[in-house]
Order: sequence, then C-alpha cells, then structure tokens
Amino acid sequence: MHGAARKKAIWRTKVRCERRRWWHNSAKTQWEARIIAGFFDRIAVLSLSQRFAAAGGVVMIIAALVIGTLVTSTVRRNAVAANAAATALFMDSFISPLAQELAESDSLSIGPIRALDELLATAPLKDRVVSIKIWKPGGLVAYATDTDLIGKTFDEVDALARARDGKVVAELEDLDEPESASEKKIGIPLLEIYSPVRENWTGKTIAVAEFYENAEALEEAIAEARMTSWAAVLITTLLIGLSLFGIVNAGSRTIERQRRTLAEQVAASTAMSVENRRLRLRAERANARVHELTEARLRTAAADLHDGPAQLVSLAALRLDTLRGSDGSPNRKGEIDAIDGALKEAIREIRNICQGLSLPELENLSLNAVATRAIAAHESVTAQEIEQDIALGEQPAPIAAKACLYRFLQEGLANASKHASGGDVVVACRLDGPLLTASVANSNGVNASSAMEAGGLGLAGLRHRIESLGGTCDFVQAPDDGARLSMEIDLAGGAFHD
Repeated sequence: MHGAARKKAIWRTKVRCERRRWWHNSAKTQWEARIIAGFFDRIAVLSLSQRFAAAGGVVMIIAALVIGTLVTSTVRRNAVAANAAATALFMDSFISPLAQELAESDSLSIGPIRALDELLATAPLKDRVVSIKIWKPGGLVAYATDTDLIGKTFDEVDALARARDGKVVAELEDLDEPESASEKKIGIPLLEIYSPVRENWTGKTIAVAEFYENAEALEEAIAEARMTSWAAVLITTLLIGLSLFGIVNAGSRTIERQRRTLAEQVAASTAMSVENRRLRLRAERANARVHELTEARLRTAAADLHDGPAQLVSLAALRLDTLRGSDGSPNRKGEIDAIDGALKEAIREIRNICQGLSLPELENLSLNAVATRAIAAHESVTAQEIEQDIALGEQPAPIAAKACLYRFLQEGLANASKHASGGDVVVACRLDGPLLTASVANSNGVNASSAMEAGGLGLAGLRHRIESLGGTCDFVQAPDDGARLSMEIDLAGGAFHD
C-alpha cells in the first residue's frame, strides 16, 4: 500500500511538472507571437517611403559594409603583394649570388656572411630592410642578422613552406613566431617577405630568404587607400539610396494622394447612395400615401354618385311610375315607358361605376380576408368558380398593401374572365416572412395587348401601382400553358415604414 501511494505521488508530481512546462512554453509562444504581430502592425502603419527607408537603409548599410570590407581587403592585399614582389626582386639580385654555396652546404662561409652584413649597412637598404634570414629546408637557419639564430632549427610556418615551392609570400601581421622575437622588439610595422633562392644553372630552390621591410610608409598608404575606398563606397551608397528614396517617396506621395482622393470619392459615393436610398424610401412612402388618398377619393366619389345622381334618377323613375298610373293614353304611356327604361339603365350604369370605383372597407381586414373578399366579389358577378390556394395568415398589414392586393386580384380575375373565358382560373397567395406574393393563372391564353388597353385599371396601371410600392409585377403568356399574372411586394420595404 505504501509503495502504491508513493508511485501515485510521483505520477502526480510528473503531471504537475508537465503541466507547468506546457503553460510556460505556451506563454512564451504567445509572447513571441504578440511581439511579431506588434512589429508587423507598426510596419503596416508606415507609408511606402518610410518602409523603403527602413528596409532599404538596412540593406544598403549591410551592402556598404560588405563592399567596403571587400574593397579595402583587396586594396590591402594587392598593395602588400606589389610591394613584396618589388622588394623580393630587388633583394634577390643581392642575396642569390651570395647564397649559391647553400646548394652544397647548410651554412654560409665567412665571405658571404660579411658581404650580407655590409649589404644591410649600405644606404639603399639601411632604412628599408631591418633584418634578413636565410632558411634551409627543414627550418634550419643558415644565416640571420641576429647571429644567435644561425644553426638553429624552427618549425616551418606555412609561408616558409610556400616560398620553398617557388612563391613569393608576404605577411603584414603581428610577428608572433619565436624566430621573429628580435624584429618584434623594434616596435615598428614590418613587412615579412619570403623569397625563394634558386641555383643559378638549374633553377632549383636551394634556400628561402626572409627579410623584414620597414612598412611604415606602406601602412600609411594602405590606411589612405582604405579611407578613400570607404569614402567612395559610402558616398556611392548614399547617393544611390537618396536617389531611390526620392523616386519611391515621389511614388509614395502620389499613391497617398490617390488613396485620399479615392477615399473621398468612396465616402462621397457612400453618402450619395445613402441619400439616394433615403429619397427612394421617401418616394415609395409618398406613393403609398398617394394610393391611400386616391382610394379615399374614389370612395368619396362613389358615395357622392350613389347618394346624389343615383338618388335623383331613382326619384324621377318613381315619378314616372305615378304618371303612368294616372293617364291611360297609349302614346303618352309609351313615351313614359321609354323614359323609364333610360332612367333605369342610367341607374344601373351609375351603380356599376360606383362599384368599380369603390373598394370595400379593408382597414380592419387581414390579407387573407382581403384576398377572399376579392375572389368572392368576382364570383358573385361572373358566377364563375375560382380555384383558391391562399395562405396569408391573419396578421395585420398596411392599408396600401391590402388595397394593392385587392386591385391586383380584381384586375387579374377581370382580365381572365374577359379575355380568356371558359378556362380554369387559379389564384395563389403566399406570405413568406415580409414577402407577399400573389398570382392569377388561367388555362386559356390572354391577349396581352388587349389586356393592356382594356378598361379599368389595366395591366400598365396595375404594374405602376405595384412598382411604386417597391414591388414587381410580371405577366407571362404561353401558347399552350395559358397566361399567368403575378406580383411580389416586400412589406418590410420603405414604402410601408417611416
């Protein structure tokens, strides 16, 4: 039991450690991501010229450093090589004749030694060459200005090995080799030159002459060349950078100016679109109110016709009935009958006109009841049974929409009866959210041109009424499938809301 508890404790400790490590790594990753995101956010707000200055400046500084380093190192290397070649050629003319006996011996005799000592003391070399060593293969010093080194053997350095292969090697570096200790004490910069010494007739390298040249003038020349090179590189890079920045800055200003102009144009277009939409909604609302006022005026006209002329004509008809009963003259009775017939026909026409002008009271009806009443009114006049597919619900709707639906069904059914009699007529109405759709279809085709020119509202007036409320009206006629009149109105549109 004790062992199990211990294992469980160890396992819990490992889980806590892993969890802590995961949280630490996650927090570190999120911190790095925030830093990177912040960096790019700061970059994004900079203009094109500022981003070019930042990125191009870094690139040009790096390029200037690389080019300057390469140029100065090349200048230094070439200056050292040229000076070493000249000095080696000059010294070989003196040393090579005196060192020919090294082809057979590992040391020089007293004559060549004295000649070399005197050579270093002469005016041409006294201030130029400060020390000479002659090396035999294997690192043996056959001659040296410092006589303590003669006969000693040192490890061959790379420059000495290369010179033994027939190359002139020069080094303008610190004198860190053990054999160069005495030259290092002089305290001036020295050019260390290794030149092969060849046998006169065979050209075989029999030794290597090492001499140390005073390099103060060379150092000054190299320093001057380095300064000149760096100045040229920096000035050239600066001019290139300024030229490119000027071009990019001009382009950046043009882009910014065009961007501001475009933003202003977009803002103006947006404002104009908002204003146009506002005006369109006002126009739709005004059209809806106009239709409501028109319907009210039509109802008033119908009432005036019914209560005025119709009543007077009815009264005249009653008076004629009285005259007919009082006098039995055949001629007078026939005249009275003619007047009576004309008056009754006038009354019927006036009532028909009133019925066409006046809408039933729709304000308290639902859309479903409006559609049902329009169909019932048509059926009562024509004695034609209409197939109905109505699903409009009982929710309230704007009076303009109700009047539009009633007029649509009235006109559609009237056209179907007048221009396509004998066919089956189907009325379909739907309310899908705020979208009101209605259609009148018949199996016999309708003559579109005659329907457009017929009395009543007409298809042109009906289309204008529907479109003024922000809806659409469509009439489709097919030779085989009959005709279909449809409309669609958005009850959430601006025509029904302030």
